[in-house]
Amino acid sequence: MPVVAEVTKLEDDRVRIDVKIPEDEVRKEFDRTVREVSGRMRLPGFRPGKVPTNVVIQRVGREGIFAQTLDRALNDWYRLALVSAAIDPIGDPEVDLGESTEQGVEFSVTLQVPPTPVLGEYTGLEVVREPDEIPEGAIQAEIDRVREQGARLEDVDRAAAAGDFALIDYEATADGEPIEGASTRGQLIELGGERILPAFTEALVGVSAGETKTFPVEYPDEDTRDEIKGKTVEYIVTVQKVQGKVLPEVDDALAESVGFASAAEMTTEIEERLATATTRMVVERYRRRAIDAAVAGATFDVPGVMVDRRIDSILHDTSHQLPQGVDLEQFLAMQGQTMQEARDSLRADAELSIRREMVVEAIADAENIQLTDDEVEARVRTDAADAGRDPDELLKALRAAGGWESLRQDLRVERAVDLVIDAAVAITPEEGEKREKAAEAKAAKAVAAAAEKKPAADKKPAAEKKPAAEKKPAAAKKPAAEKKPAAAKKPAAEKKPAAEKKPAAAKKPAAAKKPAPAKPAAAKTPAAKKAAPAKGTGAIAAKKTAATKPAAKKTAKEKDAG
Repeated sequence: MPVVAEVTKLEDDRVRIDVKIPEDEVRKEFDRTVREVSGRMRLPGFRPGKVPTNVVIQRVGREGIFAQTLDRALNDWYRLALVSAAIDPIGDPEVDLGESTEQGVEFSVTLQVPPTPVLGEYTGLEVVREPDEIPEGAIQAEIDRVREQGARLEDVDRAAAAGDFALIDYEATADGEPIEGASTRGQLIELGGERILPAFTEALVGVSAGETKTFPVEYPDEDTRDEIKGKTVEYIVTVQKVQGKVLPEVDDALAESVGFASAAEMTTEIEERLATATTRMVVERYRRRAIDAAVAGATFDVPGVMVDRRIDSILHDTSHQLPQGVDLEQFLAMQGQTMQEARDSLRADAELSIRREMVVEAIADAENIQLTDDEVEARVRTDAADAGRDPDELLKALRAAGGWESLRQDLRVERAVDLVIDAAVAITPEEGEKREKAAEAKAAKAVAAAAEKKPAADKKPAAEKKPAAEKKPAAAKKPAAEKKPAAAKKPAAEKKPAAEKKPAAAKKPAAAKKPAPAKPAAAKTPAAKKAAPAKGTGAIAAKKTAATKPAAKKTAKEKDAG
């Protein structure tokens, strides 16, 4: 391991990581710096990159080379320390560079870390599981999809309807002027299809062959096409002919056209495929509900900075999936959202995904789940076989990229998820509904009882009791008990217990293409995807103190390397 990291817990969810870099690692990075400087150095008599090491050191100085080594390698060592310590920090680190020489480097990093959840019950949870039944109509819908593939078009002597195809000629004008490139002849469109503007369908339904229709279409200011954005475009459309879709019968000929020997074989294959997909979906819902039940029983707050960071990641991923030339703000505008509205819509799902991850990691800690190197290697070899890769090459790549400890942590989380799932008790949707109603009734009864219960202050104090001599007490003074008691607030008992509460089904984020919030490693994590260091935050150089950046200025000798 190129770094040795020792973690000390501090107050207020902070930790200090003391990092030691051994001499062989420092010398390796020092030599790398020499090679890089040599590649940039221009000296008479030497080709670029061929300046000898002793000449490079003589010209730049060992101190200068070492300072450049620290500037370049410190971030890499920091990230490796995070992976080794299995820490995912919040925000930027505070760095204190200790004794640092070519014989070894020491530094400490102080970090804010996520809070530790206070776990509730996470074993024996009652979780709703639906029966593994193919949804009604799903088989027929799949057969209809196959028929759609074999459909043919046939001319019809009637007005166009939604689902028909129309062969059209059209022209487009804006502000009374033709739009260049916006006219065509003989284009076949499907009325109501995904690739056609809804305005075209609305205008052309009811139009027959030989008729012409003129209609406007308004384009928003956010449209990426300069010639039409923010304008009202007038289309003149002539329908050449209307065609209806004719679906084939479900017979052996249709089955053969899509690769089956007979219609019976095709139907059986569809049923089996849908049954497999249904079981997979039911299992995934059950697993998610079990984790959500464990999350509901835990107590902790998710720091806002973690939620913001997750939202940033979601939006960043979304921006890289957009068509070329469309930026994120333009895409959101086309969805009718501002950037802030998109962030607000993602917040609940982002926080839930973080809560799931934190609870599952806390369960792994509570159960002291550990994996040996042999167990990690066995998983890598299994994944390599599944991916058709050489296991030894994958192991080598994983270690070289610093992904070994990250994979170990993922497998810990995976085992924690399996522990919760295996210990859960499956109940039917009907049983789940009964328990939910019972919990609601119990909570309502507790609220009513608390509201009716008189506080102790309502009782008359002993001094107000009529004495034996029947002396009239000073009763005119109104006792404080007439104030409305605080018991009117709903007590904590109103919350549904985690085991009885029906966890919300996992939702995929929408709108800004909410990626499925990170699952708590419910599925296997292929080692093939772990050939790079996992979690790490911003560059630590941004938070170095004065003591952390030695030899910040280049010496005169070093300038020769520029």
